Amino acid sequence: MQDYIAYNSRMWDAWSENHNNWSIPLTSEQFQQAKNSPIEIVLTPTKNVPLSWFEGIGSDVLGLASGGGQQGPVMAAHGYRVTILDNSMRQLQSERMVADRENYPVLALQADMTRPFPFKDESFDRIIHPVSNCYIEDLQPTWNECYRVLRHGGVMMAGWTNPVAYMFDDEALDNRSVPLTVRNKLPYNGRLEVEKGAELSLDTGYQFSHTLEEQIGGQLKAGFLLKDFYEDTDPNAHLGEYTSFFAATLAVKL
Repeated sequence: MQDYIAYNSRMWDAWSENHNNWSIPLTSEQFQQAKNSPIEIVLTPTKNVPLSWFEGIGSDVLGLASGGGQQGPVMAAHGYRVTILDNSMRQLQSERMVADRENYPVLALQADMTRPFPFKDESFDRIIHPVSNCYIEDLQPTWNECYRVLRHGGVMMAGWTNPVAYMFDDEALDNRSVPLTVRNKLPYNGRLEVEKGAELSLDTGYQFSHTLEEQIGGQLKAGFLLKDFYEDTDPNAHLGEYTSFFAATLAVKL
């Protein structure tokens, strides 16, 4: 059976080489601008994280599945000590490239976020986790590890995909000339679909919808309290004309 985690790592390497939107590192000009501006990062396609989410927390930040030279450099520009954990070596190379160019330290590690993180308990004040957990099958171990490595009073900022997006074929999501017809029963499990004969491609990799119970309830089960929430959409997607299909949560470890 195909190792879906390894396959998705290859997929992100390919996306990074082809300059996927989440794989375009900050330029020197953008890094300097970040130094002189309020923090602007995205966890979802378009909406900036509220500035209030950055208040009153320490300086050690973990970018979880956050390689690519985007969120990490912005945080470094504002004085944070940055660690990046990502399963794509190519994304991590972009992260190190920006750090070397702008002369700030970064610890960039390749690891599978479904397994125990390579960090001691209470190592970080903040976790930044942009949309990416749609590429893992079981969320709860990841939420549990996030809780473990955060210090008390720390926060996790997580972006994720509303499962409604997985009711439709990718072609219909992207192409306005294709009707938005419900095709898939939720929860969608890309690994099981491939085992049943679905086509596998580096264009999409293995993807998984997750219920709101897994996304929100899973954070609560791990021990977090939710402090804030917002929705976002992809204005270029067909479904984006009708509904928001991304969200972000601010969770606190008391």
